[in-house]
Amino acid sequence: MFKMKHMKIAIFVLTISILGTSALIVNSGNMAYAQGNKTQGDVTTTIDADSLIKALKARHPVLAQLVTNEDKDLVVKLKDLDTKEAVKTVLALNMLHLLQQYREIDEPQ
Repeated sequence: MFKMKHMKIAIFVLTISILGTSALIVNSGNMAYAQGNKTQGDVTTTIDADSLIKALKARHPVLAQLVTNEDKDLVVKLKDLDTKEAVKTVLALNMLHLLQQYREIDEPQ
């Protein structure tokens, strides 16, 4: 009786594994394309760098005040800010530099 019980469990596990494997094999194609091909013509988008630069400068007045010698002026002005605001300003400065580079590349030559 003990062997018969183990044999039934083994057959049950084997049947479940075979059914599960066959279901995965049959449905693998459907799972791969679950999101579908939703192409909407021209996928490329352009970023309006000028408006983003203006918004960054409006939100961070320290950046709006910088004209030349950014590094020296920025260090002096960052000392006056609290730590969290200083980090936000430095990140905004990096974003500003990236947007300016994007604008230079995007301009027609």
